[in-house]
Amino acid sequence: MAELLIIIGVSGLIICTLGLMHEAGSRGHSALFFLVPLASLGQVQQHWEEYRWWALGRVASLLTAAVGIALFLATGQNPLELAPRENLAGQAGQVLRGDNMASSTAFVTSEEAALLVVEGQGKALSGRLHGKKFRYDRVALIDGVLTASQGEGFLPELEVRILLGWDPKKITERRTMLVNPSDEGAPVVHLSWKPDGQDYPETRIFSGGYRMELALAPLDTDQLSGSMVLVMPDSFKSFLVGDFTAYSNHLRYRNGIVDLHFDHDDTLAYVAEDYLATQFPEGVLESVQAEHVQLRRAEASGQVMSRVVLTNGAVEQRHVRLEKSEVGWAVVPGSMETRVITEPREGTATLRSPVFEKATPEEAQTLPPLEKTFPELVAYVDRNVLLETQSGRQLDGVLRRVSGDRLWLVMNVGSGNVERSVSAEELKSLTLSTGQRIDLLSEGEADNEAGVVYESESPVTQSEQPGRAEEPVEEISARLKELRALVGKSVTITASDVVTRTGILQAVSDDHLTLSVAVGAGNIEYFYDMNSIQKVEAAR
Repeated sequence: MAELLIIIGVSGLIICTLGLMHEAGSRGHSALFFLVPLASLGQVQQHWEEYRWWALGRVASLLTAAVGIALFLATGQNPLELAPRENLAGQAGQVLRGDNMASSTAFVTSEEAALLVVEGQGKALSGRLHGKKFRYDRVALIDGVLTASQGEGFLPELEVRILLGWDPKKITERRTMLVNPSDEGAPVVHLSWKPDGQDYPETRIFSGGYRMELALAPLDTDQLSGSMVLVMPDSFKSFLVGDFTAYSNHLRYRNGIVDLHFDHDDTLAYVAEDYLATQFPEGVLESVQAEHVQLRRAEASGQVMSRVVLTNGAVEQRHVRLEKSEVGWAVVPGSMETRVITEPREGTATLRSPVFEKATPEEAQTLPPLEKTFPELVAYVDRNVLLETQSGRQLDGVLRRVSGDRLWLVMNVGSGNVERSVSAEELKSLTLSTGQRIDLLSEGEADNEAGVVYESESPVTQSEQPGRAEEPVEEISARLKELRALVGKSVTITASDVVTRTGILQAVSDDHLTLSVAVGAGNIEYFYDMNSIQKVEAAR
């Protein structure tokens, strides 16, 4: 009511003053006298018949405004405010702005609050916010704001934000802060909650009136250990107390492990740094720092540019591409690009990886070629070899392992190593560093050399195998040709009793195919029986 009277009075005063000025101007009188209080009193008395209604309206407006101001003074409020200050904690459906200096409540310094603080000390950060129980899921100190939140969604269910202004990189030792209810210049505190039936949170802001004891200490890379006591001056008796681990990045963790499914620049930077750390021998890498991250959520892809510093003084800039799959964000194999910024220091050791050395023609002539089956190649593990594929491509490196129908070769790429897998179907021959050539025997040739098959031990034909449907040879060949055309491409495989997976199709044989799925900084290979496969389609 008071503010309405003030608005009516001020509006009427302005209208009546303009009316008097217009009337004076039309009669050739001075209109400026009406802008100064009481200066136009003599002019109004001399020409009362012309000015009486405007003058009476002006007096009535002044009286109305005076009554409104008197009502404000009677209630002890500031007459310049358009709305009374009141406890807004219980209102819903709006974003609460709070007061410049919130008044403290008896709960902040009460014995009840003291008992709650003593009960929660030494435990995980918990308490009560806006009448609801709180137990933190994540605490972060980013851009000077300490945030304690509950809820895994994009918008948390309950949250407290304290505008500390502390830089986590400058916290090299234990740092504390003590705030009393009467302190001025205390950090601003935001209390947010989601009302029942609403998707968006409401917030109340406190600029003082609360009690807080905060301590932070460095724990690990991008991590801080801390403890906090926070008692809020709201009608719901909100409080927080306990210990916590705060992160200074936007990574999300599940059971202590980084969640690779979370879409954020920090997630891509973490995956790229972890991948690059595995590309160098121990003791060679000094530091890896992601400098620029480009995330394309709509395409489920991204790119990271990192600065790599080696112990020999070399500085490199490496670009990697990432894609999101069913296991989360992962580096695309073979996508790394390297640019040398600073050459190694003179006199320092340079990074070298084992490479294939061609033998002299004399050595090659003295060693006759051998014929081996694919499993027998395990005898040459950890030796320098030169592989020749069916397409005529040559790969040189160190043979690391042979398993199933695939082998793995460590190759030198730039100043690091990369692991390449080759299937038995792709491999044609293998040449040792001594120059001796080893030709790969097919399964049929190996069976012929194994011995004669007796009639009683003759293999069962396909038509005699129980439970297996007979398929025309033409249909099988057409299906194999179609699948082999997808080798090396990204495909999605749907099989019976198996989760649908998307990855790179590595190899296709008569009875099974191999799918490579990126996991973190590496790959996992899945083998599918041809009879269990329901659908294979190229991924977009």
